[in-house]
Amino acid sequence: MNKPTTINKFTAHGKFLITGEYAVLDNVSALAIPLKLNQYLEVSPRNDQVITWKSYDYDGDLWFETQFAVEELIDRSKIKFDDEVQEKLILILRFAIWLNPLALSKIDSGLDAVTTLDFNRKYGMGTSSTLISLVSQWLECDPFALQFECFGGSGYDIACATAKRALIYNYNDAQPTVELIDWNPIIMESIFFVYLNRKQNSRDSIARFDNSLITDKVRKELDEMPQRFMDASDDLTAFNMVINRHEAIIFSLIGLEPVKQKLFPDYTQAIKSLGGWGGDFVMCTGGIEERAYFKSKGFEIVLEWDEVSASLS
Repeated sequence: MNKPTTINKFTAHGKFLITGEYAVLDNVSALAIPLKLNQYLEVSPRNDQVITWKSYDYDGDLWFETQFAVEELIDRSKIKFDDEVQEKLILILRFAIWLNPLALSKIDSGLDAVTTLDFNRKYGMGTSSTLISLVSQWLECDPFALQFECFGGSGYDIACATAKRALIYNYNDAQPTVELIDWNPIIMESIFFVYLNRKQNSRDSIARFDNSLITDKVRKELDEMPQRFMDASDDLTAFNMVINRHEAIIFSLIGLEPVKQKLFPDYTQAIKSLGGWGGDFVMCTGGIEERAYFKSKGFEIVLEWDEVSASLS
């Protein structure tokens, strides 16, 4: 008897880390926002014990495709990996099943899986973390355990993947705490996000971090940063001052020059890195002229707060 052709659908949000980059790995509380730009997973059953997987970029481009037998997923000795992406996918699926052995019933007769993106996978908005969230929703396992095993990191992006509001996240020695908050800055029209035209590897960024440099004084100030950003959300001058102070602190921990000094020393407002320094998106303040400034320098991808923040949905 054929299985019903029900398609199961799952959604996970992208993310921006507003405060605490690098230090979030050392149990510093961080402010983050889920994005209304998502990754989606659709799973439909088959009857031939074959698993097919297709992944599409935001523009419809098929960037990854593979297929393998169910027994190859279960038996480590069966499969020969075609590439690193396939190997990572199978690692994720295998560990998800290890976390929840009952998940085997969802794949034992084969399936077709398709992922699609609202955002360019080069943007650093969370292609990997949203995949982890999608798989954990589908196979009903702990998304944080799956993330820590397969990719490492702090897990704030996993919290964002299913959050409906901004949040304050603490890694808490791999026992994460998440506090949902209402944060829609009054000055949001003066806040925008610019893509730096290069992808930043999260693991490379993490390698730069030396937690021995976090003194009690620095930890206290970083822990206060989420509240300081929220308190300054109605005053652009105050907001810029908080950004500049935060950039100075992280500079003292990782030794990399802040992006404003390195790339935009003549910029009149504030610029803050989001996540790993040196790539992906930055958060900027200013008006029409400031947006034009970036475009004049070849940075064409400029997104507004209300274009990306899921908190406004």
